[in-house]
Amino acid sequence: MKAVWDWHMPRKTEDEERALVAFAHELGFDTLILRTPSPTIMAAARDLGVKVAAIVTPNADSAFAQQHPDALQQMLPAEEAMAEAARSLAWESYTMRAHRWFPLVQTWPLLCFEQPTARAELKDRVQQALTVADGVAFDGFGFANHYGCFCAQCQSKRQKMAAQDPARHEAAVMAAMSEASLVEISRVLYDHAKAIKPDALVTNHLWPPFRPNPYYGSRLQLDYCSQTISWFYKPNWSLARVEFEAQEMKRLEEPAHNRFVPFIAMFHEPYLARSGARIAQELAIAQRYGDGHLIFCSLKAIHDYPDVYAAVKTALHSK
Repeated sequence: MKAVWDWHMPRKTEDEERALVAFAHELGFDTLILRTPSPTIMAAARDLGVKVAAIVTPNADSAFAQQHPDALQQMLPAEEAMAEAARSLAWESYTMRAHRWFPLVQTWPLLCFEQPTARAELKDRVQQALTVADGVAFDGFGFANHYGCFCAQCQSKRQKMAAQDPARHEAAVMAAMSEASLVEISRVLYDHAKAIKPDALVTNHLWPPFRPNPYYGSRLQLDYCSQTISWFYKPNWSLARVEFEAQEMKRLEEPAHNRFVPFIAMFHEPYLARSGARIAQELAIAQRYGDGHLIFCSLKAIHDYPDVYAAVKTALHSK
């Protein structure tokens, strides 16, 4: 799979939608991942032999949050206060100053993967996506505080786990239960997607990071698990780190669960852009460890920078 995520290309007219698909195909991508693909996009993609996956997230909108507060993840009071304070930050400028590649806590409500109401909602989202798209791409499946949920159901489950092994440290119980929750929701939604459409593509972007075990992605039930080897925001990761991440994720790959796909991230804003030469080096690393699989985000970054366009097209058309 050679896939590209699109967040920012214009899609206001049918001509723009067809141009988006044609541009991705021209570059050499065989899969396009985007929000709510339209019938026009699907028709254009079918004509060119491009698969389309619709993005599915566990984000809760205000209506769902008001109707089903018990189905949401809960953080500690101090973490909720952090989230409230962080909403006033301009995240992109803050992350570069602070040299952080993810926030202390997420600032938007997320569904709890253990809650039946939340699972039903996620299954509905998968089903709706597959009424149009060839597959689904899961994004944002993690914890608001990056390690666990404190809703009543999750706390009860941890208490039962702790009772079975009283010598086990509370932090270890939390980490094990949280990772199991992430693995289980992936399996549940994978099975649901395949039951609806057996040939559905089921992929993801492993985000946000899970602090207890950043490399848990090899356990997820997916066709392809895309994991970050180079991130959007500056300061850019060193090429040594890019190669280490790709090498480690490939080493941990469990083909019975999924195939590892390197994820290269670049937004189109000038102050976040990397050169075509740098992108070419990252693509070479991805090709070294991805067995031909690659995910790039986002399409507009390729569109806006001719040197990046040349690097991506050369890499995707090379043997």
